[in-house]
Amino acid sequence: MDCDTFIARAWDVPGRKVAKQAWLAGVHELAQRSIGVPVAADSAALQAFRLRLQSFLDLTAQRAQLEAWAQTLLASHPDYAALQTIPGVGPIFALTILAEAGDLRRFDHYRQFLKYCGLDLAKSHSGQQRGREVLSKRGNARLRCAFWFAGRIAVRLREPSIRDKYERYLAAGTATADRKRMA
Repeated sequence: MDCDTFIARAWDVPGRKVAKQAWLAGVHELAQRSIGVPVAADSAALQAFRLRLQSFLDLTAQRAQLEAWAQTLLASHPDYAALQTIPGVGPIFALTILAEAGDLRRFDHYRQFLKYCGLDLAKSHSGQQRGREVLSKRGNARLRCAFWFAGRIAVRLREPSIRDKYERYLAAGTATADRKRMA
């Protein structure tokens, strides 16, 4: 298809980009240059690609449906509203946290909740050797996973407070993959 038709069809896909038309024109131009072998419309490779693409579209629709369902079901829940104020926690993560943890008000102190999630620090030491502090990982793995993914999302947000803390932690030591994961 020509560039104008491509831009018209793909306009809603990239979201709110500043120079969306130029970006889409660049994608079209790159696609024109990068196609290595012409593929017939009825080829097995193209059918497999369409099947995979349809599965991604179905998953996206299911995610949107789950978000809408969580919003209607828990809109009046105070913990749900409080969880969504945390950077990186959206409707699905808030729903997951409430489903796994139950009533958040049953924890008297935030440290109890951290321990329940397995996000508390534990030292390993033996005799004269002192180990370093690491996550205990003795709590609920699904809660820990939800908070970990929410943290990864929060670091990529434009909100400066979370991003600044992340960068300060990385600057304090050598920037290894393990240190990035811990941050």
